[in-house]
Amino acid sequence: ARIALGNYAQGIKRSWSAEQALVGSKLDSATLKKVIQAIHKDFDDEFMSESQYKTIDNPKGKDEYRKTLPDSYIFKFFQEVQSVHGIKSWKESEIGLMKVKPLKRGTLKFDERPGHENKPQLSAPGLTTGAVRYTDDMPMPSLYGYLVITTCATGKLMKIDSADAEMAEGVKSVVTAKDIPGLNDAGFAPGEEMLFIAEGTDITAMGQQVALVVATNYRLAKKAAGLVKVEVSGANQGAVLSLDDAIKAESRFADTDAVIGDLDAVEKALLASALRVTGETYVIGQHAFPMEKQAACASPEERGGMTLWSSTQAPDFCRAKVAGMLNLHGKGSLVTVKCTRAGGAFGVKNSRNVPVAGAAAVAAHKTEQTVKVLNDAQMEQIAIGGRHSFKVKYEVGYKSDGSIEAVKISSWGNAGCTHDFSGLLFLEFAESVASVYKWGGNFYIKVNGMKTNLPTNTAVRSFGNPQGFFVTETIIEHIASLVGHSAEEVRERNMLRGSNPLTPWKQTMDFYNADMLYERVKNDAKYALRSQEIEAFNCENRWRKRGISMVPLCYGHSYIYAAGSGAIVNVHGSDGSVTVFHGGCEIGQGIHTKVAQVVAMTLGCELQAIKVGETNTDVVPNMRFTGGSITSEVCCEAARRACLELNITLEPHRQFLRKKNQAAIEEQQKEGKKLSPEEMNPEPSWTAVVAAANSLLGHQEKLSATGICAPSTNQYTTDVEGNPAGKPYHGDYFTFGAACSEVEVDILTGEMQTLRSDILFDVGKSINPGIDIGQIEGAFAWGIGYYLYEEPLVDAKGVDRTQGVWEYKPPLASEMPRELTVELLRENPGPAPIGVLGSKAVGEPPFMLAYSVLGAVKKAIAAARKDAGASPIFALPMPCTVDAVQQACAVSAKQMEC
Repeated sequence: ARIALGNYAQGIKRSWSAEQALVGSKLDSATLKKVIQAIHKDFDDEFMSESQYKTIDNPKGKDEYRKTLPDSYIFKFFQEVQSVHGIKSWKESEIGLMKVKPLKRGTLKFDERPGHENKPQLSAPGLTTGAVRYTDDMPMPSLYGYLVITTCATGKLMKIDSADAEMAEGVKSVVTAKDIPGLNDAGFAPGEEMLFIAEGTDITAMGQQVALVVATNYRLAKKAAGLVKVEVSGANQGAVLSLDDAIKAESRFADTDAVIGDLDAVEKALLASALRVTGETYVIGQHAFPMEKQAACASPEERGGMTLWSSTQAPDFCRAKVAGMLNLHGKGSLVTVKCTRAGGAFGVKNSRNVPVAGAAAVAAHKTEQTVKVLNDAQMEQIAIGGRHSFKVKYEVGYKSDGSIEAVKISSWGNAGCTHDFSGLLFLEFAESVASVYKWGGNFYIKVNGMKTNLPTNTAVRSFGNPQGFFVTETIIEHIASLVGHSAEEVRERNMLRGSNPLTPWKQTMDFYNADMLYERVKNDAKYALRSQEIEAFNCENRWRKRGISMVPLCYGHSYIYAAGSGAIVNVHGSDGSVTVFHGGCEIGQGIHTKVAQVVAMTLGCELQAIKVGETNTDVVPNMRFTGGSITSEVCCEAARRACLELNITLEPHRQFLRKKNQAAIEEQQKEGKKLSPEEMNPEPSWTAVVAAANSLLGHQEKLSATGICAPSTNQYTTDVEGNPAGKPYHGDYFTFGAACSEVEVDILTGEMQTLRSDILFDVGKSINPGIDIGQIEGAFAWGIGYYLYEEPLVDAKGVDRTQGVWEYKPPLASEMPRELTVELLRENPGPAPIGVLGSKAVGEPPFMLAYSVLGAVKKAIAAARKDAGASPIFALPMPCTVDAVQQACAVSAKQMEC
């Protein structure tokens, strides 16, 4: 017999005691227990703890899980050998490790309408062949910069010694705060974040920029950056690295706090409730993890100007900040920012691209040469913050049937070291917790904005809603476990019903249909039947468990992030081709394709005739942020309004040609000619109309028009005197959806597989169903990663140990549902009351529907705990990674019988 273990003690080692226990023994429970005891006798004293998993949020790390894995693997060995040799019959479903299984079936359901067709992205051929260009692909000779960053969370930067770096091979310059001609300011909130930490100033987080080493190529710049010596006094003294630290130190961003509800009324309702319970939970952050990291290319221009190609979601914000750095205040038009496309963005390229773009611009200004700065994965995850984490405490009043009578929630959000988008995000987090539930009409939540010495957290896809959704459903599940009902029963009992219900802040949820979508999915996914089948499976299988879960969704959208973005549509008289520029950035969401479709539909030209140009601050001024899921519709509407103006210009020419064609048709009919239906149509072609309107020796019409979309329906809209002109709410409208997921869990290891997911979402009258379904699938995949796999690991010094994918685990194909059905509501979809052409936003909301996968995992855990004789009430920390799942299943070697 041979037994060897790796990743437990120092190196790979054999367990002599376990081997001796096996030789000559029967493969039964008694031998199994002897072997397990022998392994721990041989190796426990040599157990190698993995320090990267011991974090500020989880000081114990994953050691307890790793200590139990040998037990599970030996048990699995016994199962397999017994089965092969006929010693004992084991169900095939319980033997061995979970195997990666291919996609079994994918089903997409949607309707198409004229002008709203399922068209592939315009850049799809280039994206799939690698022909498209990203920021680093700009065809121009350049220098390369590599950043030097702080390696402690607090301290005072005393000295930067760059002498060795400046003498290194290929180095052209080392850029520091002294080289900034204008403002040393790269933050979202003015004056809060330096582009480069200056000597004699304070460090407030790991990963802040100290210098940029500029060399002839990337590798030489990176190598030389390691030669820069940074002297810091008081490193990490007084560092506030966790929410508990911040709460204890009262380290606050009080101006970012958010409150919803009447505290006195809710506390009275709690006192009057039949039953009450308190609880708490913790919601982790997440890295945005775009495939293309932060990147910029800066090229000097005349008069001290600068052209920047930036992988950004906010070109005009970047332009304004860089103009300040270059001392071009009042001459900001000398700075041009362009974005052809970003290789993923997910929110962090709204503000976090500015430090990188600014570094490239200052370096280009100093060297008078083009400079590219590109973060690698390691740099990105050290220096760039991500999704906010939250600590939450709640008190709930409820009835024995699961009806909730009141809820009071106190929460603390980790903003990081600067404000960034935290104020708006904390408000959206608070609103998202209300979800689709009634709460007995007594809902109160307060979010306390906390300041820590971590890289500033920022906008990440779905903007506070995934954390809020986790809190909401944790409360629902807690109540369900207390009253002995399923979470679905408690959800249904507390769900808002009817048309246009009110939120706790008295906003009408127009076109509300979350309850209908939920019931529809419940029926289509055969939830009741599959629940019975899963219960039977769980009764027959001790070491594999399944679960099925359903969740409803509402998501509030605010136009604040993109309102005011414009578009310009130029029609070329020579051939009728069209060029469009708009204020949104193509970040993979298909915005250029949707804009082109709306332009083609409105003008009446072919889609192939349209080119959507790169996002350019010289062409479209005052563009806003590409975010909040609503930029596509804002830019589509801006382009549509420009096209309507062009149609007015072209209409006299269209009428004249129509009349002329009709006369020609009638003349041919008089001559007895037989005409086809096409020849009988007097409508002039697009190219004919354009040629008539703008020709060298004919008419000289202005075939260029601009449009702007600035919805005025939220609390941020004012009149010219600054008086409120919109409704008193942060959001403008809501989208709704529902999902059902089934999972299987290996109780011995905690591994999980999503067997099936059914998603139904209402996007109104989709402009492009294929793109919208792609957004749903991508958001759902992201959600699976967030809730179950991705775990930032910040240690006691403020260092994120998840640098790259060795420890950080974004979801892969193996984590996707084996069967996936995605449907856009087809029967009488509710048009968005203020959306373009009746469509609704889609990019972010489906993220939360992935909670159905987590909910199913929790049910599988509950089934395992029942078999183990453990309490049905349990807390599952987030993320619910394999170690957390296995530990929650209450597995022990004593239960392993063979």
